[in-house]
Amino acid sequence: MKIGVDIKALRHPQAGIGRYITQLLDAIQKTDLKNEFILFSPVPINYLIKNPRWKIIICPGKIKLPGILWQQLVLPYFVKKENIDVFWGPEQTTFLLPISKVKKITTIYDFVYKRYAKTMRWSVRHIQKWFGEKSLFSSDRLVCISDFTAKEMQFFYPQIPPSKTGIVSCGYFAEETSSPLSEREPFLLFAGSLEPRKNLIKLIQALELLHEKGIDVPLYLTGPSGWKNLALNSILKNSPIKKSIIHLGYVSNKELKDLYRRCRALIFPSLYEGFGLPVLEALAFNTPVLTSSHSVMQEIAGPCAIYFDPKSKKSIAQAIENFWFSKALSTFTEEQEKVRMQILNKYTWENAALEMLNQILLSKRAK
Repeated sequence: MKIGVDIKALRHPQAGIGRYITQLLDAIQKTDLKNEFILFSPVPINYLIKNPRWKIIICPGKIKLPGILWQQLVLPYFVKKENIDVFWGPEQTTFLLPISKVKKITTIYDFVYKRYAKTMRWSVRHIQKWFGEKSLFSSDRLVCISDFTAKEMQFFYPQIPPSKTGIVSCGYFAEETSSPLSEREPFLLFAGSLEPRKNLIKLIQALELLHEKGIDVPLYLTGPSGWKNLALNSILKNSPIKKSIIHLGYVSNKELKDLYRRCRALIFPSLYEGFGLPVLEALAFNTPVLTSSHSVMQEIAGPCAIYFDPKSKKSIAQAIENFWFSKALSTFTEEQEKVRMQILNKYTWENAALEMLNQILLSKRAK
């Protein structure tokens, strides 16, 4: 079977979707030695291919186009030319032009454009609203990255039959060592882009509440600056705790692993996620997690995290204070450790690769 993949997202391999696609493709390369994979991009991509049945085709078109227009206007020609059997759109959109005998499978991450539209860039919001929504119905099969996202899709699009949907979740950094909690450094870690949906203003306000009580908790922020963060930048600049907040910017995977090992806990106050990869990665390093309640994070971490109301700075502050001064909350109980290992056994890139291949096969059989 010849499987085509749109890899233009790998222009930004450290962004959330880029990381997901990279890790999943790496795992599929190791797992599948039977099928032929052809990766399509409008520009050269720095992605390493080791599987002899894989190749990258650069197809820029006659003029330079935005990614979504390249996908819709240029990509179908090359998909047809290469006689692709199944085409995988891993960015929540796929080309809408029907091509005879080509089955399409699309990965769905979240429905931010439905729940928190104002936290998105105007361009991304409208791409998801128009091309993303149409992709849901033009695809032969849909793969969601969590049960949470699958339920969201059924809520917003009940006309889509559940039988058309599968789950292909994330994995985590494998074979990693962790530092004993007693040796951790006194700071909280946030991993992710600095954008409105990540709810960092509420987190800083919570830390300011603690500062007023004489409790200073250092915070390390990783990830790119994101967008629409003038309010966040203003707060950071004028906050009484600005010296306790360190923005590290982009960090490599090696540096991120080191931070997971060193921090006292990960804090992840996001308002909305399709999965929440940092939560899983922190658990892999035996790192305590403080995160948002009533979200996908509870699907991932279960009883192995401390939860708060992300819309309440008082709730966030109380969770941090309780954790900071309670030795019991800083260690996993025997039962939590058992659940943590079950979580890590479930969410592996190897499992994700096998399930993605299964979903591709199901899409090929779709009528």
